[in-house]
Amino acid sequence: MSRFVFLFFLVLALIVPAQLFAGVPKDKTIILNLPESVLSQAIEEMLPLDIDPASPGLQGSIIVNRVDDLKITDQNIFCRLRLSGKKLQILTELAGHQISLRVGEIELNFNCSARLRFDSARQVLYIKLVLNDISSPKPSNTDIGGTLLPLLNNREFPVAIKDLEPLIAQTDVKTVSITMHISDIRAVNGALQLSITPRISSTSHPASPKKRSNNP
Repeated sequence: MSRFVFLFFLVLALIVPAQLFAGVPKDKTIILNLPESVLSQAIEEMLPLDIDPASPGLQGSIIVNRVDDLKITDQNIFCRLRLSGKKLQILTELAGHQISLRVGEIELNFNCSARLRFDSARQVLYIKLVLNDISSPKPSNTDIGGTLLPLLNNREFPVAIKDLEPLIAQTDVKTVSITMHISDIRAVNGALQLSITPRISSTSHPASPKKRSNNP
């Protein structure tokens, strides 16, 4: 997920300055919309993406290879996911005995819906996935996908979010710094919406002495 965060805020860094230097008061919230078309391009650039299953019933690695048909509506994100798994093992317990099903490598396609929850205090974005409509180039993988669904569905995957890098403007006598704190992230119709609170501070510098003239 770290590459997603890096690329996501790289896109924002190209958008934010034009909004801030238009004279936004420091006690106001900046509403910034990232269109789904831009988000689709950003996701395409950072794929493939590893997902930590973080489940006691699943071991191995899950990789997002492709995201198609991205659609953002009010509070929901929809897309088509192509996932692959490597060295997968499904762990279960039967009659007090732990059973390990070695899956190996698989390739699966899912329809996916996601809901977002942002913890402003901890600066963590939680993404809850719901997967359905399984298909695969290999029919045998479809049955395995049905076994994986309960281990992945309705789980919140945390993504750590950091404040944006400060914007700094400097003159001979003063440095003005604008730090941006993300107070909310949500899905709205056609875009991912960020609420950003700018905090403006300045530091004065001693006036630079004028260069002395070399003329006698």
